[in-house]
Amino acid sequence: MFRKKWFNLLFLIIFISATGNIFAFAAQLPKKFPFEKKDALDEWQEKIFKGRVFYSVKANKDDSYLAAYSDDTASGIFYRIRFNPKQLPMISWKWKVLKFPKKGKLSCGGSGWIEQDDYAARLYVIFPKLSFNLTKSLEYVWDKSLPVGTIKESPYSKNIKIIIIESGSKSMNKWVHEKRNIYEDYKKAFGREPGKVGAIAIMTDTDNTQSTAEAHYDELKVGYKDESE
Repeated sequence: MFRKKWFNLLFLIIFISATGNIFAFAAQLPKKFPFEKKDALDEWQEKIFKGRVFYSVKANKDDSYLAAYSDDTASGIFYRIRFNPKQLPMISWKWKVLKFPKKGKLSCGGSGWIEQDDYAARLYVIFPKLSFNLTKSLEYVWDKSLPVGTIKESPYSKNIKIIIIESGSKSMNKWVHEKRNIYEDYKKAFGREPGKVGAIAIMTDTDNTQSTAEAHYDELKVGYKDESE
């Protein structure tokens, strides 16, 4: 199945990073991605699975952000970075959904679940291992119908856990701020402590539903302690 293949390809990219010189991609932490300059995506890498999602930085004196537009396409951008989430557990960002993929009634298993695995906005935190089969990922998602707090196993791999952190269209066209504890989310999703983070990724995709979706992302920050605690 094509979608399963491109999930495996994403993991393969990170697996190669884990077995190579990943420290070349390490950054002084916390790492911030303000998306304020036209060349802000130069430090990211792109992986195309089915057609190209149009990712672009919109920068002007009044506002700046990363815009993502998908038209029956699936591609993601990822940034390789290494840190211990037990010591630096936090990730935060803001996002805005302008258009959701067109989905029918969602089924929670089988091919119906697979066919509707399109999302207007999602952010991955990836935990690579030397063994490919042990590589795991958290996938933070804004979905139109699934309730907030839902944790689902990906239809493609038990090593991908989908966490619904925003739901519905009430906040469409508005910036919504997110802050997550990667360490705690991983323990809740997988029932054990995580290894080191190896990459983060952003994806907006609509290839399964053959529709369109649009989202904006900004103020991404990763690898820090929660100073409010």
